[in-house]
Parts: sequence; structure tokens; C-alpha cells
Amino acid sequence: MYNLLHRIPKGLEPLRNILEKHVQTIGSQTVEAAASAALNDPKLYVDSLLKVYKKYNDLVITAFRNDSGFVASLDKACRRFINDNAVCKAAKSASKSPELLARYTDLLLKKSAKNPEEQEMEQLLSDVMVVFKYIEDKDVFQTFYSKMLAKRLIHQTSASEDLEGVMIGKLKSTCGYEYTSKLQRMFTDMSLSRDLLDRFKTHADETQASLGVDFSILVLATGSWPLQPPSTNFTIPKELQTCEQLFQKFYQAQYSGRKLNWLHQLSKGEMKTNYISNAKTQYTLQASTYQMGVLLQFNHEESMTAEMIGIATQLTESALRTTLLSLIKCKVLVRDVPEEEEIEKHHKFSLNFDYKSKRTKVNINLPVPQQVKEDNDVTHKTVEEDRKWAIQAATVRIMKMRKRLNHANLISEVVVQLQTRFKPSITLIKKCIDILIEKEYLERVEGQKDMYSYVA
Repeated sequence: MYNLLHRIPKGLEPLRNILEKHVQTIGSQTVEAAASAALNDPKLYVDSLLKVYKKYNDLVITAFRNDSGFVASLDKACRRFINDNAVCKAAKSASKSPELLARYTDLLLKKSAKNPEEQEMEQLLSDVMVVFKYIEDKDVFQTFYSKMLAKRLIHQTSASEDLEGVMIGKLKSTCGYEYTSKLQRMFTDMSLSRDLLDRFKTHADETQASLGVDFSILVLATGSWPLQPPSTNFTIPKELQTCEQLFQKFYQAQYSGRKLNWLHQLSKGEMKTNYISNAKTQYTLQASTYQMGVLLQFNHEESMTAEMIGIATQLTESALRTTLLSLIKCKVLVRDVPEEEEIEKHHKFSLNFDYKSKRTKVNINLPVPQQVKEDNDVTHKTVEEDRKWAIQAATVRIMKMRKRLNHANLISEVVVQLQTRFKPSITLIKKCIDILIEKEYLERVEGQKDMYSYVA
């Protein structure tokens, strides 16, 4: 068909339109067939998208001789079914594609027994970039990706720093330096932290200070890391206080004027069990700092009510409930009313002396589904807030240059300026214009309908 039609002026136009509609239909059908499973399976979702893209990309390269018109038709079709499909509708979110793509990238870059060879990994990361190219809400991908990268670096679960660098390089070449500048600063902070920890340990040895525990720390710059301040108070157990106070003193002596904020919700540690009925077995529990704060109370008490634990640790009701539920779920703690789901203040908790596990090293620091959902909601709210700032900044830049502009032209210029990062909604742009008028950056021109002027 191509060989026949390319001889006729404009003969290829109908074929391009047919290809575009066909790819869009097949793409939508492929995602719909896997929608219920793909909603919570990032690998299945991305594989479904790539299967369609690769099939029709091969067709464009071979049958249509990589003709630019057919490449454009394929691109339009892919952009449509990747940004608007059955999974996005099921999640009631146009931002589901970038979120699932970020989760898939996280699966690839995390340490795992299933990690493929490095050469294969580079190919898989290139496949990620194929889908990324079509994503409209690149800011959503950036926010999820940076949060997941932060977790990989903090918890040392990254499969390879080289591969992390490869991925950041790919994002940089597609979206520019600004898109990846914070991601690169995270790596700088990690190496600075390693040097700082070495200096602290040398200082502790020289001063013969006893830390009490094996202690390591990361000092991360607030502006570069997507980390939230703790949502709860927390009284650190006395077993951990010495090392924290010694480091604080050392750091203030090194850098006067800097303030350290402790993010205990991201910290973790290991504890050994010396209480199990079967004395031969000693387990090492890998726990969050909040879990450690709760468990260490039982060094002094046989059993405690939720209220007593709350007073001792100073955790808020919600943080305490989440921590206690995680400890009950992994059977380290038991309570006097096992059948009741909701935790009440008067419920009594004690150590499970008959605790058993197939492993001697047990990770009990596993997020509960509710926590994962809350994290997702917070991330989407962060994206919304960032978008408002981005729209306001773009509007001020345009108006500063133009001085005067009517409503329709201002909106179209804002869309053009931001479309590489996300597709701003007209309603949100209008809201941001109103905010800027309130803040006295812009004003409406009297006597002229829908005309704005810049207030210098």
C-alpha cells in the first residue's frame, strides 16, 4: 500500500489517519484487557504499553520506511492511549500513567534477586524513556521518581549507583538540567554524608566517647530532598540518646549556624531478642525507630496499655496505632483482645515470648496499606501545589516581558511554556491569574475587556 500510495500527491494521508486510529484503538484495548491487574502492577502496565508501541514502531520502520508522517501518526496515537486509558479511568486520575511508570522504574533500580544483567537493564531503562517521552504530566513522574530515589538512597536499596546515574542522564538529556538538578544534588549529599560520618567516628575514637550502639547517619540538605518533616512528636529511647546528642554536639562544632532536624520516621535500626522462650534462638529484628521506641519500653515493663506506650514515646494517636498494628501483624507483640481490630487506649500489649520465624534476621519494618495510600495522596497534593507555583511563575515571566496581554493570549502562552512539564488546565491557570491579581503582580486594564497589565 505504501509503495503504491507514495507515488500519488497526498496519497499517503488516508493511510496515516488509518494507522493513527488503529494504533489508538489497539492500545486502548490492550490496556483495558489488563486494566484490573495493571492498576496495581506497574510492570504489567508498562509492558502492555510497550508491546503496542514496539509492534507498530517496527511496522513504521519496515513497511512505511520510517516516513516522518507515519512516525508523527504513531506518536499522536501513543500519546493519546498512554495518557487516557482504562487504568487512568479506573484510578480516576489522569496522572496514573506517570505514577505507574515511576513505580516500574523503582522496581528496576531497587536491589532484588530478580534484577537482570546490567546490559539488559540499560535496554529496560531505554524502554522506560520511550513511554516517558509520551507522558504529558512529566512533573508527576518527577515527584514520584524523586521520592522513590530518596528512599532507595536512604535505605541503601539501590541496585547500582551507576545505573541510577544512567537513568538520571537519560532524564537530563530529555528534559534538561533543571529537571534533574535536585536528583543530582541527592548523590552529592550522600557522598558528603559518608565523609562526615567517617570524621565523626574518628572524633568519637579520639575522644573515647562511648556511643552505646553502632550508629550511622545521613545529613541531607532540605532543599534537595523531597522529605516531609515528622508528623508526630517522638521521645527517643534513652538507649539511643547518647549517640544522637554526641553527633549533634560534633556537628554544631563543625558548622555553626546550621540547624539539624531529625527525621525519625525515616530512621531504622536492628535489635536482638533476648527474651524468646526457646533460649537457643536469638532473632535480629530490623525495625523503624518508632517500632524500636515502642519495643524498648518492654525492657522495663512486662505489659503496657496503648495509653502508657503513647505517654512514654509521645507518638500521636495515628502514628502509635500504625506502629502497634505493624508489631501485632508481624507477631512480635500480642494484645489482650486479639479479635478486636481497632486499638483502644486501655488495650494491653506484651512481648510474644513464643515468637518464631524461619529467618534469624527479620525485617518487621513493613508499610501498612493505609500508610502507602496516605503517601500517594501526599505526593499528589505536592504535585498540585508545585503546579500552582509553576503556573504563577510562568505567568509573571510572560507578563514581565509583554507588559500587557489579553486573557486568551496569556493562557495560550502559559500552556506553551509549561507543556514540556505538564498540561496545565485552563481552570487552574484562571485561578492562578486571580491569585496574582490579589498579590498585586497583575491588574485588569480599565475599560478593556479581558486585558491584563503587569504591575512593576
